[in-house]
Amino acid sequence: MATPLDSLGIVHETDVLILGAGASGCGAALSASRHGLRVLLADKGKLESCGSLGGGNDHFMAVLNTDAPGDTTETIVDFYCTPTSGYSPSQVRQWVEAMPQMIEVLKSLGIEFLHNADGSFYRTTGFGQPGSWWTHINNGKYIKRRLAGLIRSQGVDVLEYVQCTKILVQDGKAIGAAGFHVLDGTFHIIRAKIVISALGRLNGRVSVNSSLNPFNSAFSPFITGSQIALPYEAGAQIITLDTEQEATLLPKGWGCPGMNGITSSGAKGINALGQRYMGKYHPMMEIGPRYLLIQGTHRELTEGNGPPFVLDLTHIDRDILHHLQYDSMPGDKETWNDYCAQAGIDFSAKPMEVELSELYINGILYLKDNFETRTVKGLFGGSVFNDFSGSICSGYIAGDHAARAAGSTYTELPEPDADELGREKR
Repeated sequence: MATPLDSLGIVHETDVLILGAGASGCGAALSASRHGLRVLLADKGKLESCGSLGGGNDHFMAVLNTDAPGDTTETIVDFYCTPTSGYSPSQVRQWVEAMPQMIEVLKSLGIEFLHNADGSFYRTTGFGQPGSWWTHINNGKYIKRRLAGLIRSQGVDVLEYVQCTKILVQDGKAIGAAGFHVLDGTFHIIRAKIVISALGRLNGRVSVNSSLNPFNSAFSPFITGSQIALPYEAGAQIITLDTEQEATLLPKGWGCPGMNGITSSGAKGINALGQRYMGKYHPMMEIGPRYLLIQGTHRELTEGNGPPFVLDLTHIDRDILHHLQYDSMPGDKETWNDYCAQAGIDFSAKPMEVELSELYINGILYLKDNFETRTVKGLFGGSVFNDFSGSICSGYIAGDHAARAAGSTYTELPEPDADELGREKR
C-alpha cells in the first residue's frame, strides 16, 4: 500500500513553484501571478526582508534606448555576450525589454529615482560599460518590503521559513520540491507543474574583510549554496562557476556590498604614495571593469604602494555628494550613517579609506532562450543576470515563460514518489 504524502509532512500544491524570495523570486512572482495561475513563493527567510535586496539597493541598471551614447540594446548585447558570460543575445534582449517595466513597477511603489534638472534620470557609468546605464535611487531601503506588499496583494501564496533541500524530478521533469521549516522542523512537500530556481548567484565565501563581518545584507555566509546544489542534483547543468570570481572595494572596516554609485560618480582611487593609480590598469580608471579595479588595487598592495588606499570624492558636486552619503549609501546599507559618525567619514571634507572585500563566486544555470534548463524539463532559471536589475528582470522573464509553459505544455500535477520523500525527510 502506497504511503500517503500527508503522513510524511505538510503538502502544498501549486501551478508555479518559485524557490527563493529575493529580487529574482519577486520578479518571477510578479509575472507568473499575472497569468491567473496558482503561484507559490518559498524561502527560508521572510518575504519582506530576505535576500540581498532585503538590505536595500541604491541603483538600478537600465538600457533605455535614448539618444545617450551607448544606450542601445545592441550595445549591451555586444558587451554581455562574451564567450564566458553564459548569455545568449536573445536572453540579454529580453533583459533590456524588462528593464523599463521594472522601473515602472518600482516607481509605482514610491521608489524615488534621482533626476537631472531637465527631468531625465541621473545616470552614471560603471564596470567598464560603454554607456551610462546606472540610474540612482534615493529611498532604496524600502524596496523589498514594498515589493512584498505588492506580491501579497496579487494573491501569491508565500511559504516562509522553509529551507528547500531537494527539487523533485520525475521522468526528467521537475515536479516540485521538499524541505524543512527552519523554526519548527516540520517537513514540507510542494507539488508543482513548474519549478523556478530563483535562489541567487553568489556562492560561498572565499575570504574575509577587515570587519570580519559579511556584507551588510543577506549575502554569504547566510546563503546555503542551494542555488547551485539543488538544480545540479536535479540534473541541471551549471556554467560560469569556474570563471566568475568577484570582489569589490569597501569602506575600511565596513561590510557593504560595494560602491558602484561612488566610483561611477567620479571618485578617484589614491594609493599611499598619493598617486591616482588606476590609470595603469585601464583607460576608464575607476569606472573600468570591476575586476580590474580589484586587481589593480591588489597589485598596488603587493608592490608596497599601500595601504592605505582612499577614494577621494571631495571634487564632486555637493548635491551629488549629499545624495551619495545620505541617500545612496544608507539606501543600500541601513546603518551607514551611524558608521560614518563613528569613523568620522564626510565625503565633502576628506577622502575615505577603502579596502578589498571578501571574494565570492558566481554560477548560473545553463538555460535555453526561454530560461528553461537544457537538461531538466519544467525547471526554469530565475537568477541569471547580475545585480538588482539583473536579478529582478531575469526572475520576471523566467516567471513569464514558466507560467506560459504551465498553462500549455506542463499542465499535469504529477504525484511525487513517497519513498524518495521519506528518504529526504530522514
